[in-house]
Amino acid sequence: MSEIIWSWSRLNTYHSALEGDGCFHLFNQQYNIGNRGENNYFAEYGTLVHEMTERLHNGSLIAWDIEDELKRGLKNFHYKVPFQKMRASYENSLFKFFDEFEDVFKDYTITQAEELKNFEVDKIKLKGFPDMFAQHREYGKVIGDYKTSRVYDTKKMKHNIMQLYLYSIPYYNEFGVYPDNLVYIFPREKENRERVFKFEIEELERTKQWVRDTVCKVLNHKDTWTPRCKTVDGKKDFFASQLCNLRNQCAFRYSCVHRNEFTPY
Repeated sequence: MSEIIWSWSRLNTYHSALEGDGCFHLFNQQYNIGNRGENNYFAEYGTLVHEMTERLHNGSLIAWDIEDELKRGLKNFHYKVPFQKMRASYENSLFKFFDEFEDVFKDYTITQAEELKNFEVDKIKLKGFPDMFAQHREYGKVIGDYKTSRVYDTKKMKHNIMQLYLYSIPYYNEFGVYPDNLVYIFPREKENRERVFKFEIEELERTKQWVRDTVCKVLNHKDTWTPRCKTVDGKKDFFASQLCNLRNQCAFRYSCVHRNEFTPY
């Protein structure tokens, strides 16, 4: 059996299932069996934002081509927005963000964008693609991430920022210092898109412990990989019907409701 290379996505998919926000069956299919399933509108939207941003940072896309590239990207989506009334909001915010792109990043000097990083927590091997390492006129050395969701509430922010703390490990390995600040940029916000957090070594240690604990839980998982749809109506539950990568192939979405038994993989 090959050695596991962990990632924020792998760890967080399991954590989400523990918290009742995700699905153990999905985790098992994706990361143990290798069934990646399919994408969704929100993931395609996020990918478009990241790809366009990376191309603008590395100079492979110029300003006057942005609008055409956005239109082409949206036209090539494989998935439709779940609710038609959402479409204008998502697309308008996309064009507005890139129309104001130079202003958003005017104080940043991007040193790296979307580069693969391999690193470790103890002997646990991890990999990731930080959205950006940068120098900011006010914030100093920063690790940045773009999130196409709405701004996180306090609880979700405290959890999700551990992803940026993980990336501070390869940052330190490469530059010999930790960043001064961690920055989220929320492209869908009309203004005040940045959320800036001072780097705290205590938070890095909390993150490392979360990695150790989560890896231990995954490796010692003894229960069946219970599908979320055993307890929710898979046709109505937003995660099961719109976000789950297995939503169009998973029998549990249609058969688990109101049943006390299921056939585990």
